[in-house]
Amino acid sequence: MTDIRSPSIQYLPVDELRLDAENPRLPERVRGRPQSEILQFLYETAVLEEIAQSYMDHGFFRIEPLIVTRENAQSHTVIEGNRRLAALKVLRGAPEADDLHLLVESSPDRIEQLAEVPCFVVPSRDEIRAYVGFRHIGGIKTWEPEAKARYVLGEIARLVEHDSPDPFRELGRRVGSSTQGVRNSYLAIRILLYAREEFGLDVSDLQDNRFGVWLRCMNSADIRRHVGLGQERTYDEIESAVNGIDGRRLAEVVGDLRNRPGQRSVLGDSRNVTTYGRVLANAHAHKTLRQTNNLSLARKIVEDLDTASRAWRLVDEVRLLMDAIPGAEITDDLVAATEQLHQAALSVRDITKGRARK
Repeated sequence: MTDIRSPSIQYLPVDELRLDAENPRLPERVRGRPQSEILQFLYETAVLEEIAQSYMDHGFFRIEPLIVTRENAQSHTVIEGNRRLAALKVLRGAPEADDLHLLVESSPDRIEQLAEVPCFVVPSRDEIRAYVGFRHIGGIKTWEPEAKARYVLGEIARLVEHDSPDPFRELGRRVGSSTQGVRNSYLAIRILLYAREEFGLDVSDLQDNRFGVWLRCMNSADIRRHVGLGQERTYDEIESAVNGIDGRRLAEVVGDLRNRPGQRSVLGDSRNVTTYGRVLANAHAHKTLRQTNNLSLARKIVEDLDTASRAWRLVDEVRLLMDAIPGAEITDDLVAATEQLHQAALSVRDITKGRARK
């Protein structure tokens, strides 16, 4: 395997470098598109001015080369460093940049110096797959939740093809994440894509703008139960559960999260995910939500639940927490929180038993 720590660097012409059309950071509508469309997307979303101004002030840092793989005799694809390449292409007026411009103080001499940049060349993207994952999943330059999830989806598929006994755990170790974190990301993107492919649901807004909220929803025990999921842990269990999901209820949740022209989504704030799940779990509150599309009104019904129902709900939450502990990082804060949880549970039990004896 290629050693990415090697000091061997090649200087390659920017004109021969291509943006990565398979970059997980790109939304699905952009992936695989022509270079000009990929560059346009990065120009609009990636804040290239800061990078470009750094080039004008300091040049291109040799200690942080682009990581590329050879396409053919005349071109290389950049696997790591697409934002930096996008800024270079706009600065140098590449054909695919069309009429794009950056508001920076530039100089012809400096731009000419950027004609070639340091690159680390690897035989294929597979050679640095683990490095890229670690850098952007558990490292200091993390992707947005949806990009992480798509990366996880692809890597889990590859591990399954190679008969990994526990693909979630193996990928977690590779990228510096917990097994539970990898599993949660996989499940969230898997269900969302299943909703689109199997039931024809429009999930573009959730993918592009609200995936973090969707991820939180798929971590809610109440919402998972509502759509037909349980506490699946292994790859096979998750795949079986996804294939048996309730399409009508899944469409309901997707619809409640999706923004529509001139209409706010039912679940507009990620802080209300827990409340939303409790509403779905209560027949009266759920009916009220469907009749009014008013989460606040349905919430009042949930808040009047009897104490026994609230206690059982907490039991379910604690069981989910127990499932997550084996894959979690054991910190002093987590130990302190679980100790407080233990003491609170003992107090609730003692108070209840004491009143029952009277």
